[in-house]
Amino acid sequence: MRYIKGLGAALKTINASRGDQYSWIAKTEDSYVFTAEIDHQDKDNNVYSHPDGTFNKNVRPISKELGDAHPTVRHAVELYEAIKESFEKQLKCNLALVKGTLYGTSEGGIKAAIDGNFWQVKEFSGNVKEGFHFLLIRVE
Repeated sequence: MRYIKGLGAALKTINASRGDQYSWIAKTEDSYVFTAEIDHQDKDNNVYSHPDGTFNKNVRPISKELGDAHPTVRHAVELYEAIKESFEKQLKCNLALVKGTLYGTSEGGIKAAIDGNFWQVKEFSGNVKEGFHFLLIRVE
């Protein structure tokens, strides 16, 4: 897998687009693209395992009442809705592997690669205001 400079550039390799440059998801013509920050500082709530083919994520409670900015709330709702739809419809998804983000530990700016396999949401629970969890597994 080859990492290239910038998430946007990596998404272009599969013709995926985001609502805005800070969006937590992207879409191709027929699938969602979720993002795994593989060097995230919060290793307990962002667990990517290439050998196991899993990405396990816990999203903290997010709301205006908790002091979160409107764009953060909007992006959390967008992610939640996409994960929920993918889980309920058992959609195959793509996974972008990202390092060097604001909450990452890698130096040298954001670098990303698209995992060449499809993924599916196998576990999903919670909601945006109380926090939610999902597990993606590599399926092919």
